[in-house]
Amino acid sequence: MKPRTKFEQIVVKANKRIKGINLKAVDWADKTMIKHIAFRTKNGVAVCSDCGHKFIHKGSEKYIHCQECGRMLEIKDTRERTDKQSAYFSTLHIQDGIQVQRVYKLKVIFNKGKTYERFITEVCRLWINKEGKTAVTGLKRTLGYYVDSFNYGSEIELRQMNDVFSHISDTYIYPKFRLIPELKRNGLKHFKFDLHPFELMSRLLKDTRVETLLKGGNKRAFIHFMKNPSNLDLCWNSYKIALRHGYKISNIQLWCDTIKLLDRCGKDIHSVRYICPQDLMAEHDRWNKKVMEIEKIEFEQRQIEWERQRLEREKKNIEQQLNRESEFAKMKSCYFGIVIEDNDIEISVLNSVRAHLEEGTAMCHCVFSNRYYENPDSLILSAHDKEGNRIETIEFSLTLYKVIQCHGKYNKDTELHNRIISLVNDNAFRFIEAKMKTA
Repeated sequence: MKPRTKFEQIVVKANKRIKGINLKAVDWADKTMIKHIAFRTKNGVAVCSDCGHKFIHKGSEKYIHCQECGRMLEIKDTRERTDKQSAYFSTLHIQDGIQVQRVYKLKVIFNKGKTYERFITEVCRLWINKEGKTAVTGLKRTLGYYVDSFNYGSEIELRQMNDVFSHISDTYIYPKFRLIPELKRNGLKHFKFDLHPFELMSRLLKDTRVETLLKGGNKRAFIHFMKNPSNLDLCWNSYKIALRHGYKISNIQLWCDTIKLLDRCGKDIHSVRYICPQDLMAEHDRWNKKVMEIEKIEFEQRQIEWERQRLEREKKNIEQQLNRESEFAKMKSCYFGIVIEDNDIEISVLNSVRAHLEEGTAMCHCVFSNRYYENPDSLILSAHDKEGNRIETIEFSLTLYKVIQCHGKYNKDTELHNRIISLVNDNAFRFIEAKMKTA
């Protein structure tokens, strides 16, 4: 990737002058982040994964020192002969006046009865100057199942910052590090906050509020606002006012939630009366109830609006479908007026789109909503009794000339179901004759 800014050009030059790996940092990572084990079999023979020394250990202790190399080992009851582990760690340096976080991948292979092997690879370098501008140089990524799939034969060059570099750089920092004067000035002394180190340095140089929080000494508030930047934006002025009046925030998360509830209720979140309650939990619960009432009213209003919009869409859709009467009549008018009946049943063709709408509404099925009237192969008929009460709706195929389906209200069959089907199928010739007259 070619440098596009002056800062990236400086980073490219500094990247070429950076020195090799600090072996003391590798030893620290090996000791701190790798779990050294002792392979133990059922007969109690244990083998040190570091030096290969064999010894007898039948006790129940989980950890033991190797009698040969002195390494603290974790007992692992297994018949396996190899164990592989890997971990990322970082070191902090200054190169050409720029703060750089160097991220390494440490891979360790333990072979039973042999001295263990370790491999170290520098994966990326994250750069930040005193103004908070950032850049990254790293290995080239490859396609693979894992996001941290790198081409370990490639050069560490200028890359586009992405989630992979951001994720793997969230590591433990080697305790012996160097910081640029601006970070020291802004109060950074250690990395014991369980925060992303590069994000911490970046925000500390860009945001004066973070500097104020760090120097304020309230570790819980600092960590909370770092992990919840939206709370910092909303609650910052309220937080300063509360501190100025000597208010001690016992639970920063609960206090920020209370501020958000107050803001939702339209209250003045800069007023000491609201932001410095004596009983924080009680005030939180009180304002939470008020917000729930507001949300309930707004939800009901939204539901009314959604229903209004739905009815409008449905009305518009029905109007559009009813406007297709002429197309329907052109396609199936030759069958209009056909009536099939016996002593108890009268079956007639639905002769309009509106008739399909009335049939679907009355019978509570989808003959209209699924636009059966548009299907050139289907003809819809309605079966009534002699008093005009609807019994079942029939779909008749104009290519097979027989009933495809026939159902009553809610798509349930009635006692007259088979009788209706037989009556229509016995009169299928009438539909053939009607079509032949128009041919």
